[in-house]
Amino acid sequence: MAEKNTYYQGSHKPKQHRGIKIHNYDHYDWKLFMWFGSLKKIENLIHLFIIVWDAIPIESDTNLSIEFNEETSKMVEIIEELNTLGAVDDLNFSKFIDDYRNHRYNNPSSKKRLLRIAWESLENSGLNLDPRNVAEQLDVCTNQQKLSLRQMIFSRMKSFNILATQMSKVYEISKSKSLLKENENLKNQILSLKKENSQQQAALGNITNVSWNHDDPNNASKLISDIEELQDLLSDFTMVQGGDYKINDMTSGNLIKEYKCQVEYPSTKGRVVLGAVLQRYVITTILKEVELYFKNTSSYEDRGIDMTLECDLVNATERLIRYTEKFRDNRKGDDELTKITPGRIRQQSYSALGCRGFSDDEHPLIKGTVEKLLNELDKFRQVVDKETNDELHDQAIKITRNVINIFSFRLKTQAFELKHQFFEAGHDVDVRLMQGSFGRDDSKRMEVEVCSFPCIGVFNGDDRSKQSVFTKAQIITRPKRSNSGNQ
Repeated sequence: MAEKNTYYQGSHKPKQHRGIKIHNYDHYDWKLFMWFGSLKKIENLIHLFIIVWDAIPIESDTNLSIEFNEETSKMVEIIEELNTLGAVDDLNFSKFIDDYRNHRYNNPSSKKRLLRIAWESLENSGLNLDPRNVAEQLDVCTNQQKLSLRQMIFSRMKSFNILATQMSKVYEISKSKSLLKENENLKNQILSLKKENSQQQAALGNITNVSWNHDDPNNASKLISDIEELQDLLSDFTMVQGGDYKINDMTSGNLIKEYKCQVEYPSTKGRVVLGAVLQRYVITTILKEVELYFKNTSSYEDRGIDMTLECDLVNATERLIRYTEKFRDNRKGDDELTKITPGRIRQQSYSALGCRGFSDDEHPLIKGTVEKLLNELDKFRQVVDKETNDELHDQAIKITRNVINIFSFRLKTQAFELKHQFFEAGHDVDVRLMQGSFGRDDSKRMEVEVCSFPCIGVFNGDDRSKQSVFTKAQIITRPKRSNSGNQ
């Protein structure tokens, strides 16, 4: 077991604070998280990040340990970017994170020293709550609550990064006397955008906090969990290894070549790659069927409104979003409600579709897609075990509905609309966007062999500062051609 927040169990005597009993959960929790949200300095967020992780027992949990290493590396990367932009003038903060990561496992006394620094920093920044109670509160929080808190910290650090990028541009412009006027305008725009962004984020935050509570299926954590469950379902559904499966090597080999994979086939690794290719093939097949359905609903109209209801609701939602955006942009006013109305309509409508859309197994889209999936997979492999084969139909129904609900509906329920992106064979490995069986040091020598599940996030071209990853792509790698001679 990892040590809990033990800094305040030693001889150090903290400042006197107003007593708030830990058992008064609602009042204390509100005061505590309101204070967390009010932190304005980068170093405060860095120290809070360390304190939150110290309340998580990672030593006996491999997954948490991996997550800890990934997040601390990510935090170091953000700090170094901020240093490059001039927002942080001291790289000791990145060393602070590295030292804590190293001492967490093998040097308890040094770890305590770092925690003492972190706690004192928060006290000096206005923590008017008893630190013992704060530490106890973090200890009893669930891992999910601690994850949400860390996500808030990363979100705030990202905001500092974006603002620092903008301010850096302003500074460069200000050095040229001929552009002083433009510089002044840009400063005013940044201040205005900062104020507007704060107001919109506050308003949008209130809405999402009310709408997507912890038990809501569109809560970000629940959505991530359902995406991971879909990945497991796809892996089982496209299984090609073992005696229960007879592979058609000719059609399978052609499919692997179609995706530009270089693995030797047939081979043991070739079958692993084939399974990954089939996972992507299943997802794209379902999404193509959905696209065809929404384009050709007129052919279902004679069967009654039940057959086109989801499509009708999507079309009405998109029209209403366009109208409210046009209304927002063409009618003067300074209220916040009009600004957030298009997003709220999108979130609420697609939330309903994600909960109940295509819930009937006999719906033409579900029935037709399942039949096509099973026929397509039969071209590449046959299931010789009767019990396994009997389960395929039910699996296909569940996967079809989950792919539709997640990719067509639920990705649109978040504060920012999420997109998905597959990476083609030969693409450089990017550890920010992808995960697989490779280390960070190996990634520069590797490229994508196949991407079985897409990256989900907010993408704005190649601008890394405007990219936000929700879940990483699942990939299998291969050595880059330039390195293959050295392998």
